[in-house]
Amino acid sequence: MWTLQNPTLFFIYVAKSEDWIRLQNEDWYYVSLMSRFFHNWIKRSFDISLKIKADILPVIPGRLFDRMSISYLSRDHSERDKTTYHFYLTYFKPFWTDCRTEGYSSENFGIAYWERSKDPQTDLDRMKFYADKNCAKISHILTHEMLRMKGEKRKVYFDMVHELWDKHVYETIPYQYFNNKFERVSKNESYSFVTIDPKRINN
Repeated sequence: MWTLQNPTLFFIYVAKSEDWIRLQNEDWYYVSLMSRFFHNWIKRSFDISLKIKADILPVIPGRLFDRMSISYLSRDHSERDKTTYHFYLTYFKPFWTDCRTEGYSSENFGIAYWERSKDPQTDLDRMKFYADKNCAKISHILTHEMLRMKGEKRKVYFDMVHELWDKHVYETIPYQYFNNKFERVSKNESYSFVTIDPKRINN
């Protein structure tokens, strides 16, 4: 089992202050369950055991020089604890990123745009939507950092992850699907989580 100095992954769901109670009611069940799923997935995929935390961060969007951005969240990360891997689920897309998802990754710091449907949804439909739209790209960004933590070179933890992502996006390689008990299922069955397949990365 791979060990880290401070093995904690902290998912932080970012919400505008006027929306956070409504979003907590609509999204928190899935975010909480997803955080536990990724604890299991990381352990199985990378042989890394991380403590998992999750919380909601209500924010008041700032004006010109303090808008919600990568820089804003990077400061929040530093002020909390640089040794904890903070992963922010945000309501905005990063203005700039070199990652092929609507996200950002650096040492112990990740961001993923949390997409929400514009149409009303049942709880079941909402879970499937989040699995398809958010969970897969979160697994992509997590894979960058897990491989970096294990000492892989940039060609592996960055370039090869993007090569794998392209194969998933263009359906050369299927995504992995899991139910709410974290068991592998087929795409045609009821599923709650979707991920890339990091075992396909050949280094």
